[in-house]
Amino acid sequence: MHKTLLISSLLVAGIVVAGAGTLLATDRQIDAALAQLQENTASSPFVIAVREDKSTLTERHLVLTASVEEEGQSISLVLDNEIQKRPWGAKIEHRLYVDESLLAQIEDEPARAIFRKFFLDQALISGTTEIGLTGNYQSELVGIAFDEVIEQTEVTVFPLRLAIAGDRTGHLTTEGSWQGATLRMDDLEQIAVSVRPMTFESEGQYLSGGLFLGEERFSGEGFSFNMTSEEAPVGYEIGAMTGQGTSQVIDERLVADGSFAMKKIAFNAGTEPVQLTDINLSFTMSGLVVENLQSLIQNLNSMQANGEPSPALMENASQILRDGFKMDLPQWQVSINGQRIALQAAFELPANDVADVSNPFSMLGLVSTLKYNAHLDVAGGLSELAVVAEPFNALMMTGVLVEKGADYQMDFILADGAATLNGEAVPLPF
Repeated sequence: MHKTLLISSLLVAGIVVAGAGTLLATDRQIDAALAQLQENTASSPFVIAVREDKSTLTERHLVLTASVEEEGQSISLVLDNEIQKRPWGAKIEHRLYVDESLLAQIEDEPARAIFRKFFLDQALISGTTEIGLTGNYQSELVGIAFDEVIEQTEVTVFPLRLAIAGDRTGHLTTEGSWQGATLRMDDLEQIAVSVRPMTFESEGQYLSGGLFLGEERFSGEGFSFNMTSEEAPVGYEIGAMTGQGTSQVIDERLVADGSFAMKKIAFNAGTEPVQLTDINLSFTMSGLVVENLQSLIQNLNSMQANGEPSPALMENASQILRDGFKMDLPQWQVSINGQRIALQAAFELPANDVADVSNPFSMLGLVSTLKYNAHLDVAGGLSELAVVAEPFNALMMTGVLVEKGADYQMDFILADGAATLNGEAVPLPF
């Protein structure tokens, strides 16, 4: 009996010790994530700092600030985290809001009251994150929402909803949706603005420097703006749209592609109404060495913070040009009031050993290696649209566009240091 009690006590003690060790592991995971966040933003204009950090065995209160200075003024966001530590993981309650110090930069008292009501008295984003024993995590976040009437203006903003799941290897998936926003103003003019619903999702991994590898997709139902006054009405509309992109690393080089499609863009600003329809774009890119690209991004962020390019940034840019890359635009098309324009283009900078962005003469030496071609088709009826008549006629007069039956086209080729436009040699300025 005594032995049984002793064994039972040891088991209980073992469970307690293991649980306490897990709680310490949870703290280490949070500390590691914070250190990674500070490292990733060290060379950016944002400064991540710890405002408050109080911890017990089972709870932790961690408050972070993200600040940026613009023209001598500091703007800060505050992320308040209430953390519950358990042997099987942790649960974090998040609350993101604007720092109250920003009120001092708003002189108008009514504006201060509005700002406080919408951006201080409620969180911009709130939600929870649950971290498992293995380091896997899931976050559910909800953005700010309000439906208010301020004098002659009625504003409705629906909440952004975001779900994120990831693991300790850096792999993550994101799904988000936003039902949009509306604004109506009835004063000297009647103004109506509508941002319609949109969704987005991604799956992949972020590398250091903020480079994302994986798949990204989005879709939206568009946007509209209408203003009615004693003068001519003004209206803009962006129709439904979709987009997607993928990126991966093959032999240490980035390979990426993407596409975008939009149903229409229409605007009427008191002149001839213009409607762009069937807007489509696709592209591919390859050849950039990922390690150099990561370093370039980090040094560009440093330049934003320091105000001037560093020698390391100049060397990064030179190395990327020496490594070479390709970009293709297999499809770009749009119809303007029913008249179609279509472009295909391709560009290649072969690998070389002469590129040096700090030496203009070495850059001129790259011209003989560049490869570029572009083909443009333009519907003949486009010349009759007043909104594009002037630039269209200028392209005709200079020989950039040539007739092809009832339509027009352009062909441009650059290769081996020589250029041709519609089959005719073009002198290069260098």
